[in-house]
Amino acid sequence: MTSKTAIIFDVYGEYGHFRKFNTTTSPLTYSIPTPSAIFGLLGAVLGIEREDSHNKIREKKEHLREVFSNKNASLAIRPISEIKKVNIGFNLLDTGSYQSFFNVTNRTQIEYEILKDPKFRIYLQWDHPLEKELIERLANKRFHFNPYLGISQMTANIEFIGEKELVEIFESSYIDFSTAVNLSEIKSEKAPIDIDFIKQKTFQVETFPLDMQIDRTIKRYGEILIEMNGESIRALPNKNSFNIKNEGNIQFL
Repeated sequence: MTSKTAIIFDVYGEYGHFRKFNTTTSPLTYSIPTPSAIFGLLGAVLGIEREDSHNKIREKKEHLREVFSNKNASLAIRPISEIKKVNIGFNLLDTGSYQSFFNVTNRTQIEYEILKDPKFRIYLQWDHPLEKELIERLANKRFHFNPYLGISQMTANIEFIGEKELVEIFESSYIDFSTAVNLSEIKSEKAPIDIDFIKQKTFQVETFPLDMQIDRTIKRYGEILIEMNGESIRALPNKNSFNIKNEGNIQFL
């Protein structure tokens, strides 16, 4: 990746749900958005239509997962506020055996785990011809489709912060990161995080799908460490660690 800048924006809303891949009847949510959820949100901003039920897109159109591939896009995610979760019941309709929506009588209430008042700062490093258009659309709130936080009923608000220079970090000791940290990418004989520091904070470690292919297979997972009160994490830097003026240290997932 050749880009030396990051596109920075805040995304927030009243509710959000980013379903964990290993839950079924009572869906749990990740504490922060997954990369695929953020890329989907940006696809809505740009007007990149999703594939149909057969995983096909219109002819001569670039697939969303090619526009934001692991080769040209990297994300860092920073919780700005305390991460709060609530349980809410959803009434789901069984539409499988009915010709008309209005004839549906079978309903099931499923309890969802939901993020309450989520707010995150997103750092996007991206090399693509649509980069300037994305910046313009974010800055002017000119969204092609309405962005949402995981579920279409949960509308997302977006605030553009700016485009800032990335400065690579060469430090070998523990430093403070404002973003979530990928423990799987820290290669060292030392502990990846400062154990004494972690005792003073509230953390969550979650297994994230980080690289989704066009056929929806997951090529890469990571153990992501999240500070649940929106505070810093003291960890070892890796090759994906950078400093941004007035933003602090970040780590791309």
